[in-house]
Amino acid sequence: MEPRRPNESAGSAWEDAGFIASWDEGTDREKSIREMQMKTVVFMLPQPKDQPLRLLDLGAGYGALAAAVLADRPSARAVCLDGSEEMIKLGRERSAGLGGRMEFVRGPLDSAGWLKLIPGPFDAVISARALHHLTHEERRRLFRDVHGLIRPGGCFINADSFKPGSEALRGMYRRTRKRWVDPPAGDAAPEAPQGARLPHGAHYNGLMEDELGWLRAAGFHDVDVFWKFTNYATYGGFR
Repeated sequence: MEPRRPNESAGSAWEDAGFIASWDEGTDREKSIREMQMKTVVFMLPQPKDQPLRLLDLGAGYGALAAAVLADRPSARAVCLDGSEEMIKLGRERSAGLGGRMEFVRGPLDSAGWLKLIPGPFDAVISARALHHLTHEERRRLFRDVHGLIRPGGCFINADSFKPGSEALRGMYRRTRKRWVDPPAGDAAPEAPQGARLPHGAHYNGLMEDELGWLRAAGFHDVDVFWKFTNYATYGGFR
């Protein structure tokens, strides 16, 4: 059973500059893991590096993943879609030196309406640590919609977390990540969050094999996990 939808106050957290700064600082503790996820997205793009590339970043936040692609590919341009005006404001500030190569569009991903905001096609669609906020059915629909936006020879690549197969595995994953990002802390696994959900909303992580199956059902080929560490992975497929 999927978790219930986050309430209105959860969604509004992404419009709070203070919360975003705190979230950014918190995720920075796993910077080495995030960098490996993002580099895998950048390196797995199938087009030659000198080929002009039109890129769509879904749930882009302030555009960190898209910016990493643009830094690697001088001929690439990106459209970043996100539902938070505050994130988009921050993204426009941080991308000011890119000479207009990054465009931000505000829109939600939990319905098909976002397609009207983003004219295709694209050479690649990417995302990082965002799609787990969509329910399983919403992700299945999104994968189908994304497939229709991608030019032949293009790809969809997602860097995100997934659901461990058991509670025992969840604990081992937590302990492993703790040792990776904070070695002096020893072997003890950090306590799982208690009580109310984190203020940025519910997580609807699926099992990795489900995610791959949904991509194949949407029409992608050569679907695979390109990188994985505990329950974080970079995976996708090609058109």
